[in-house]
Amino acid sequence: MRALRYILSSLLLIAVAVVTVYGCGVAWQSLIVRLGSADRSNDRRPTEAVAVSSLPDYTRNVAGTAWFRRYFARLVFDEGKGADPYRGTLTRWDKRRVRIDILNSGGPGMAGYVVTLARRLNRIQQATRFVVVDGRAEITIEYLSHGDYLRTIGDDNTVGNCATRYYTGPPGLISAVIKVDADSEETGGERKSTVIHELTHALGFQGHFRTQRYRRRSVLYYASTVTNWSQADAAAIRIMYSSRMRNGMDMQGVSAALRRFAAASAGGRGAP
Repeated sequence: MRALRYILSSLLLIAVAVVTVYGCGVAWQSLIVRLGSADRSNDRRPTEAVAVSSLPDYTRNVAGTAWFRRYFARLVFDEGKGADPYRGTLTRWDKRRVRIDILNSGGPGMAGYVVTLARRLNRIQQATRFVVVDGRAEITIEYLSHGDYLRTIGDDNTVGNCATRYYTGPPGLISAVIKVDADSEETGGERKSTVIHELTHALGFQGHFRTQRYRRRSVLYYASTVTNWSQADAAAIRIMYSSRMRNGMDMQGVSAALRRFAAASAGGRGAP
């Protein structure tokens, strides 16, 4: 009888130890998931980036040109100086669906304009679907008075700002907060050019153009008045969200990917 009680006690101690270790393991695993995730589990599927052969002729043809490779690099990377003008890494959305919430009114026609931009983005690329919602979202747009903008952003030399949170590798971008100085933008056209400029930053494009020849060519000219993506901008968005680009690429990696992209485009120009 004493031997039986000893065996049962030993089995009970082993069971308690197993439960304790297992419980700690589950708790730690949950903690890692919470820290490394920005969304509900059904939103964490990776995007299926678009294949090169399915892109429009203009995009596939322009990818092989030297000027477009410079254009793309200037859009993607932070602005540096001297011998290293391209800093940071490529960062984009690796999500099937990204929500945009307009927090307050930007004036007549502005809400409809953002809806139109989201639809254009979905026509330009198909890797990620952008939708305007009322509520929880990955991208938010807020229009501020001049005083509130200065208190929030602290920069009197800008009329718009986009702050992003991201991982240097997958899943890339996890949130973007756009703020617009509504008092400094007197017309709807001025506000629209600011919104599309900042929304393009929210897609993962970090750079600016500062020479006059880009004034009408890109929404990321530093003082742009353009209210729609140019053909070159659209090509850059398509390539950014194609299967050739990955979160975490540096300038060397992006250059190599563009060369492979151009080679694949040259080999597939007869494809439908």
